Amino acid sequence: MKDTRIGMALTGGPGAGTSGVSEPSFVEALVDPTSVFRHPQEVAHHPWFTDQEKRAVLLSWARDELTAEQLASKMAPELELTSCIDAVVEVLAHYDPLAASEYRSALATIRRQPRKRFHWEAVH
Repeated sequence: MKDTRIGMALTGGPGAGTSGVSEPSFVEALVDPTSVFRHPQEVAHHPWFTDQEKRAVLLSWARDELTAEQLASKMAPELELTSCIDAVVEVLAHYDPLAASEYRSALATIRRQPRKRFHWEAVH
């Protein structure tokens, strides 16, 4: 039988396709965690991701959040970035304590740096 659903991810997870709505795939979560999950705890409670998959998604999310904090501190220091990196790292610590520690260290370094104003003229 031909599947006529267009644009829906078929993941093969439990219940996929039975309700007309499929679960997001691991790859979707890995590429853009915030498009799939609202909070890092949702990753931890995902019913069919393995612990290694949860770890990978959380690492991806932590990397994205750390990059955003770093860019914000350099490009727009006057803005206060609303980041969920602390929550992501807290959940990540359950799956990879060493990586969580490294992210906490990097985050502390970024946050203690004096906020420098970005001057566009200096770039051009």
